Parts: sequence; C-alpha cells; structure tokens
Amino acid sequence: MKKWMLVLLLALSVLTLSSCRQQESPSQDSGMQPLGQLQQSPLEQPQEPVVEGLPPGYNPSVEEGDSIPLPDAQFDEFGVAMHAGATPIPLDPVDMPPPTKRPELTFNFATYTASKLGISFESVAGYIVDDSQPDVYVLTEPIEQQKDNYSVVFTFSRNAVTAGYSISNLRADLRNFAYDLGKINYQEWRVSNIAERTLLGKPGAYVTFRGVMYDGTIVRGRVHMALLDNNRVLTIQYSGPGEYNTDYSDNVFKRIRSTLKAL
Repeated sequence: MKKWMLVLLLALSVLTLSSCRQQESPSQDSGMQPLGQLQQSPLEQPQEPVVEGLPPGYNPSVEEGDSIPLPDAQFDEFGVAMHAGATPIPLDPVDMPPPTKRPELTFNFATYTASKLGISFESVAGYIVDDSQPDVYVLTEPIEQQKDNYSVVFTFSRNAVTAGYSISNLRADLRNFAYDLGKINYQEWRVSNIAERTLLGKPGAYVTFRGVMYDGTIVRGRVHMALLDNNRVLTIQYSGPGEYNTDYSDNVFKRIRSTLKAL
C-alpha cells in the first residue's frame, strides 16, 4: 500500500513540473516576435529630412565633405545651383550665365593738324577741336556720342625743358603728371608702372591709369611723353569711359601714334 502511495506522489510531481514549464514558454499564438525582429511604429521610424528648395531625393550630407559635386548639381529656373543651407547664392563663374559680349566700336578717321604744336595725325572724325591755348590741342568726343556719361578726350601739349633734361627727368615728370590727374574729382586712382615707347621716333615713355569718380563713373586712360629735339617734350593724354578702354586705346590711340607727323 505504501509503495502505491509513493508511486502516485511521484506521478503528481512530474505532472506539476510539466505544467509550470509550459506556462514559462511563450505561446505561438501570442503575437510576440523574437527581440531581433521587432518593428518600429511608423511614428517612431526616423524620417529623411526635407529641405525646402532642394530637388527630391537630394542628400544634403554630401555637402559636408571637402568636395561639393557642382558639376552634377541641379539648377532652378534662374540658373542658381540648388544646395542645402540658406538662400541659394550664385557661384560665379559656375552658376552665372556668360555675359553678353559687347560689339566692338567702329570708327571713321580724319586728319587733324595742330599747327601751333607743329604736328598732324589721324583720329576719330567729327571730334570737337579746341586750340585756343598756344601749346595745347584738345579733341573732345561730342556729347551725342558719349558713353557711360563720360566723353573721350585727347589732349596734346608741348613744353620747353632745360638743356640738361634727360629721359630720367621725363620719367619722373610722367609719374608726377599722372598722379596729379587723380587729385581732383576722383575717389580712387591707380597708375601703372612706366613703360618705354617712342613718339615721332624719339625716346619716350607712358603710363596707364584707372580712376573712379565720386558718382561711380570709371575712367581709364594713358599719358605718353617723348623728348623731342630742341629741348621740347610732347605729351599726349587720353581719357575715356573704362568699359570702352580697349576700343580707344587699341584702335584710336594707336592710330594717332602711327600717323603722327612733324610739320
């Protein structure tokens, strides 16, 4: 009898342990998933940042490195590269449209004679002549041909110097003359280095200059001096609107110099 009671108690113990283990194990129908397979709610998932003004799918993080892919950049309707950050700024010359090339000026030339200076030359036809002073001859562009609120002016002058005057003296006078031109009516003034060049086959030198007037007008020009015979210095001064400097310095000034003759 005691043996049967012992067997019954052992059987009950086994059934009790089996039931406890089943309660500790998750049920296949409970809806739970293994830890590594948990999914976040759509509200908890990280969203790709959206930057206003950027093309769809553009990743701003590519701009954090040393090289921004400008060749592959996308552009808006104004030709401005679209990148992350503040308001897009055109990057010249990458984003800016190429400037429209201004057509070169064309000139008709005529012969001018400055009898008091003993010279003749060719320059733009129709310029206003002022030879009221004995040793000065001035050509001024008519106002109806004026560009950028500034008329082109060519001034020819001649002055006597001492017998010991040399090309070194001329270079010093040239420098001082050019700097003095910028002392009135200009807020900025720059003068180039001196370069040697003849006039009428005589030794000479010239400088170029650039000035900004108080109203913002940009003026460019040249001063050329040469030491002539009989202790005389001939000076040719040109000034004109900065935007058209190449037209006048390359075409007109060179025409004057190449056609200059002594009477």
